[in-house]
Amino acid sequence: MTRHTFNIEIPKDENGFVGRECLECKKYFKLKPGTGLPTKHCHCPYCDYEGDQNTFFTPDQLEYANSVGRKMAYEKVINPLLDDFSKSLKKLERSTKGGFLQVKVSHKRQRPYFPIKTYDELELETNITCDNCGLDFAIYGVFSQCPDCNELNAFSIFQKSLDVSRKQFELFEKFENDKEVEQTNLKFIVSNVISSFDALGKEIRRNYPQKFPVKPRNLFQNLNELEKVFAKSYSVKLEEQIEDFEFIQLMFQVRHIHEHNMGVVDDDFVRKTSGYKGQIGRKYLLVAKEVETFLSGMNKFVKAIEGIIKND
Repeated sequence: MTRHTFNIEIPKDENGFVGRECLECKKYFKLKPGTGLPTKHCHCPYCDYEGDQNTFFTPDQLEYANSVGRKMAYEKVINPLLDDFSKSLKKLERSTKGGFLQVKVSHKRQRPYFPIKTYDELELETNITCDNCGLDFAIYGVFSQCPDCNELNAFSIFQKSLDVSRKQFELFEKFENDKEVEQTNLKFIVSNVISSFDALGKEIRRNYPQKFPVKPRNLFQNLNELEKVFAKSYSVKLEEQIEDFEFIQLMFQVRHIHEHNMGVVDDDFVRKTSGYKGQIGRKYLLVAKEVETFLSGMNKFVKAIEGIIKND
């Protein structure tokens, strides 16, 4: 039996991305062919499944390929065979013309209609370029592994969030604001950076469960406890990795009292910081220079954590 093979190109969306669906978790993502590693291997960005690229087709893509394949099969295989058969019948007709037994052939062949199953790739929430291999891909949610090199993208996502906070700070600095507006903006920037750091921490804990305990739940909001974990799991003192560690601890406590105590310095704040005993009962007023230093310090802090984890 003769086998016929056809190459069918799966359409890309307007940005050059192709949809993928995991065979195991059934979740959808997209990637841009031509970026990343030259490999036929693929990792699901959401779960642990990995396999050949051909195992990641979406149902829509398979329906499209089948519809195109049927049309190509007719045009490249069936139609030529029917043409040959028609020619054979005509040849038989000519060969019997004028004989005692004549064969007369009459046929009308109508070309069948093969509808192509079209579809649109879905819009996703986060576009990412992998820092490790350069693959452009898109996912639901925020955090994931790279489909090519399987590298965790959480640190890249944090850096993007930090870049946004820097831009917000730079924009705020361009305008003169009254004290209340100034405090609101500065508190928002500090809070947003710490929230992003906490989200990064949750993803790190999910990917390295053997290194990080289940409790405390808000480990990446409690730098004293986080420092103990790194000392135990990695034999590293975080305070020795960056010069601004004590200041970063202070900003975490400032954010805490602004979130839970209207910004008023209390006994717990004094116990976890130094030099603020005389400020109990007063509001901690942020200044722009503190926030600028905090943004720079968090950049160094997270890069240090990334280096510790990846070099372990």
